[in-house]
Amino acid sequence: AERAAAGTLDQARIREIVLETVERVTGKRTDSPTVSEWLERWIRTERGAVAGRTMMRYEQIVRDFLSSIGPQAQAPLEALTTGTILQFKERWLSGGRSPRTVNQTIKILKRPFKIALEEGLIGRNPVAAVRPIRTSSAKKGVFSPEQIQRLLNVAEGDWKGLVLCGHFTGGRLVDLARLTWGDIDLSEKTITFVQRKTGASVQIPIHQNLYEYLSGLHGSDRPKKPVFPKLSDKPGTGKSGLSMSFKRLMQRAGIDDGVARKKDGKLGRNVSRLSSHSLRHSFNSAMANAEVPLEIRQKLTGHASKDMNKHYTHLELETVRRAVESIPRSDLPIIFRSGARFFCYRFWVSCGNSPFGCLRVRSTSESGCD
Repeated sequence: AERAAAGTLDQARIREIVLETVERVTGKRTDSPTVSEWLERWIRTERGAVAGRTMMRYEQIVRDFLSSIGPQAQAPLEALTTGTILQFKERWLSGGRSPRTVNQTIKILKRPFKIALEEGLIGRNPVAAVRPIRTSSAKKGVFSPEQIQRLLNVAEGDWKGLVLCGHFTGGRLVDLARLTWGDIDLSEKTITFVQRKTGASVQIPIHQNLYEYLSGLHGSDRPKKPVFPKLSDKPGTGKSGLSMSFKRLMQRAGIDDGVARKKDGKLGRNVSRLSSHSLRHSFNSAMANAEVPLEIRQKLTGHASKDMNKHYTHLELETVRRAVESIPRSDLPIIFRSGARFFCYRFWVSCGNSPFGCLRVRSTSESGCD
């Protein structure tokens, strides 16, 4: 007690005293890990159980937390208090992290301590009592049909196909950019891929507009060939990533991204109202406007549990196909090949209020699709 009052009792000795006390009370020697040991053990158990980007985020949070609490990282797990968690929270806020980032970090930190509680290593979860900070939710936007058309008008090469694919499948750009021809069944008109974020497998019927585009490309007889070879290796984020490239595409199309939420904290950032993710929102919104049931929309976007199989029976597939076809077509030139000659067709919707639309050929030419 005198050494503790004088501040000369180190963390290792505190841990030993705690273990000795537990042994005297219970008659059993408990091998209690330190905070650092336990969090590192949790990280090891999470590898392979979550997506790669999620794993990287967990690892970074654990590194930041252990660095922030200093010597307490070597204290017994049961010695960690809610006060320490609150101090970490305040340090992050004062350091410029946004309330939203801090909330997400605390939410993730609750998990390893919840497991420790369930395994009897601690008597209470020190993170459970930490309440989230109130934040305003970002109001994300959707692209109008006219904006989609403007994007397609300025998009070149693989970007034209990726925008079309994002609009008509609701997939995340990073998943769609990595599609191979083995993921696409043109005879059944379906695209099947595994979402990197959730690990969920989704199967999406191919909208007629997208089908016509894909049919005009080469490589469908080579399963491992990327559908969008110039984009397949691009990362999702970063200056050269898909998100920033899409933002530049929006600028060329004259589309203002707007601000959904202003940045909180010095290290925070503004959240754009329109972004590459808005293609996903637009897909969901278009089907909602066509009164497609929520459960079908969840299947298509992969928002349901990742443990569920997202493949459909024939009856379900036809129902889902009608849902996808409810999205209005785009005025996009589609290229068909006949022998050694190429023909360019331009289609547009002209069928009253029908959500399925009717095709009419506006112009054809044998040379040059503008």
